[in-house]
Amino acid sequence: MFLAIISAVSYLSIVVVAVGKLEHAMMATLIGHELDEIVTDLAADSEASLPMTEKVKAYLQSRDHLVPVPGYLETLEPNLYDKIVVGDAILQVMILDHRDDRLYLTFDTTEIANSHALLLYMLLGGGLVTTIVILISGIWLFKKFLLPVSDLAEEFSGMDVNDRKTRFEERYQKYEVGLIAQSIDQYLDRLDEFIEREQSFTAAASHELRTPVAVVSSAVDVLEMKGISTQQQEVINRIKEATSYMINVIDSLLFLARNTYDVVEKTLPELRLHTAALRITQKHEELASEKDLGLNYKCQFKIKARMSEAHLEIILGNLIRNAINNTVEGEVKVSVYEDRLSIKDTGHGIEPDEIELIVKRSYHSADSKGYGLGLYLVSKICDIYGMELKIESEPGTGSEFSIIFPKSMISRESNRKPASQPDKEPDKEP
Repeated sequence: MFLAIISAVSYLSIVVVAVGKLEHAMMATLIGHELDEIVTDLAADSEASLPMTEKVKAYLQSRDHLVPVPGYLETLEPNLYDKIVVGDAILQVMILDHRDDRLYLTFDTTEIANSHALLLYMLLGGGLVTTIVILISGIWLFKKFLLPVSDLAEEFSGMDVNDRKTRFEERYQKYEVGLIAQSIDQYLDRLDEFIEREQSFTAAASHELRTPVAVVSSAVDVLEMKGISTQQQEVINRIKEATSYMINVIDSLLFLARNTYDVVEKTLPELRLHTAALRITQKHEELASEKDLGLNYKCQFKIKARMSEAHLEIILGNLIRNAINNTVEGEVKVSVYEDRLSIKDTGHGIEPDEIELIVKRSYHSADSKGYGLGLYLVSKICDIYGMELKIESEPGTGSEFSIIFPKSMISRESNRKPASQPDKEPDKEP
């Protein structure tokens, strides 16, 4: 519509200029032709009669005593070609000095000017009507075609992810976008069927996968209670380690399958991060010792945060295991700072072009033993809680993974302790 208005204004401007130039050119041609004839006649006969009609009048200053030159012409300069108004008449005037005499020529253009004005009004009126028609048509087309598309797009993009009853075809069937709305509804129906299958699978898998693992774990506990030999204890420890790993894998996969955006609740209790981090670190002592690596824990600040301990264990457990697996010699250091957790290793490091890729689903480097889910899951949980996963690495010197907490999520724990409750969780290096 804006383009139509600009086009109409441009058209009207061109019409006004064109009509003006046309009128000027036509008058110059008529008067010039008439003036040439008079000069030719006077050159042949100095006493030749001058035109004196209703439209064209000529005067010579030397014949002023015979035909007086009108006063409105005597004040004008020679060589003047201009338009003057005398009463109701519009005159085009030309003054020429000729052989020591002065010739005045007037041409009455009133009728021509009125015709041109009428033509101009008709053209301008036609342009205005065209503009109005274009505007009305544009508004109608916008309401008929573009507005429903915009409304449908806005309504579809603003859908609640948990609202599975919204459909669009009924509201848009009278518009041209009705077919699009119908296709969207069909897609939503198929999506609902898929979600139902996924939820059914997740619910069944949660029970069917956890139950046998729980049975194995309980059986191992019973065996330990009955008393076993050192050799048997080593076997049981491997079973317990595999069971613990399996539980983490199941939790990770089920977490990915659920609607994770509903996990974070403001009612979550505050978790003592420094205590939970120490406990999780200690669980990986045996894995580190198998590679003769140091696994050190350091608490700079005692902080608390509203988050699930299971999610913290998924994050910290994955990062510690990755650090141990990618370190040949040296140490893995877990640190708690005022606003973040840090896992630093002395491993082979990460290539710069891989840093952004390692958190992608199913991505793993050539020497990786995993399935590319660990860091992806860590990144996913961080996004849900609004935490930042920062990765700093240099090939050959090691890597540092930092979990940076938003200020609104954490608080510092008071250093003051009641006398009856001494701090039993000192910073330590397991």
